[in-house]
Amino acid sequence: MQHSLDELSSWDIFFYYGQNDLDLEIESDAMMLALQPSRSLYYNAQESGGIDRFENFPNAWTFQINTKYNLTSAYAWKNQQVTDGTEGNPDRRIAVSQTSINITQDDNGNADIDIFYIPFYDFNKYQNINPPVMGLK
Repeated sequence: MQHSLDELSSWDIFFYYGQNDLDLEIESDAMMLALQPSRSLYYNAQESGGIDRFENFPNAWTFQINTKYNLTSAYAWKNQQVTDGTEGNPDRRIAVSQTSINITQDDNGNADIDIFYIPFYDFNKYQNINPPVMGLK
């Protein structure tokens, strides 16, 4: 189930982290990581998908490569930081590859990014998020 951006950025997820539905929290983490501006967090500058720096970027193959690379690198880093299902904690890791990120562009230069991922705790549960991106031209 795909939630709205308002649901994913709710303060309830922040304040009651670990007490909400696991799929909702994983989806929220994935969306926030994609939308986090590069080097904006003072405590960990690398925690970012960095798609913001590609907004209004020229519509070129470099956009496709850089966006997919940055997102997969960010999710790989995040997988090292979250719980892995040991010691009674839920497994919050997700599987994402560059081929599971689809970027479609229309004739006006607008882009849609679909990030398909699989939670490690259930490999039969395919999920996706669609982070909002400004027009590209």
